[in-house]
Amino acid sequence: MTVAVVTDSTSDLPKDLAQQYGITVVPLHVHFGDDAYRDGVDIHGDQFYERLQSGKVFPTTSAPSAGTFIETYQQLAKDHDGIVSLHLSSKVSATYSAALQAAAEVKDEGITVETVDTLQASMALGLIAIGVAKAAAAGSSLAEVVEIANSMSSRARFTGLVETLEYLQKGGRIGKAQALLGSLLRIKPILALVDGEAHGIERARTRSRGIARIKKIVAEAAPLEALCVLYTTDLDLAEEIASDLSEYAPDGKPLIAQLGPVVGTYLGPGMLGFGIIRANQA
Repeated sequence: MTVAVVTDSTSDLPKDLAQQYGITVVPLHVHFGDDAYRDGVDIHGDQFYERLQSGKVFPTTSAPSAGTFIETYQQLAKDHDGIVSLHLSSKVSATYSAALQAAAEVKDEGITVETVDTLQASMALGLIAIGVAKAAAAGSSLAEVVEIANSMSSRARFTGLVETLEYLQKGGRIGKAQALLGSLLRIKPILALVDGEAHGIERARTRSRGIARIKKIVAEAAPLEALCVLYTTDLDLAEEIASDLSEYAPDGKPLIAQLGPVVGTYLGPGMLGFGIIRANQA
């Protein structure tokens, strides 16, 4: 049984990796007023952050329609026996709901789609998609890749040091990090997705201390199955962090990825962080 792997653009999966592993990425949308763009298709990271910082209109985001997923599933079903569709946390986006609706509609056409709410985002989701795609390419069945997806989701973590909570608050995705508001004058918050929602897990007094702390969080999570260093606007710093964390990557080479427009809408310029999958020690 051949299994196709679908994810969405909030995975921040670099295009070359998506192509390498045969992963289909369905874009979300980012809106500047009346101007709508497909995440990672019509607008990309650097141009988005330039507009985010210089523009007067704060962007909004929206999920793909169920119809977009239906078209994607129908196309993939021509060459595959089953489809696994891996998505951003349902607690912060309607994307999973749209995928679920689409899967139910194409079922009548004999198309089998298993949707997975990973409760993750960015490259924590992207790393899950890569792991599942590797298993699918090796011949795993649809049931087996769903089991792998659920296992990896439970071991995944997305964490970031942000300059401010302003973007998360304006975008309405602040979640449990709300508790940090009002106490962050000159303090850098460290956020993580916990049970699919944004939580403020720590506070750093300076950016350098925050970077040191996120490095330590990665070290404390080792051994790792996968590691990706994330950034919005500071590639040079991300590369330095990746070099410092190389011993924790299984092959000694952490991936580096830029947060795309949709995730970047909420975390803003200057964010540094990571997506990891902890090793399965069961």
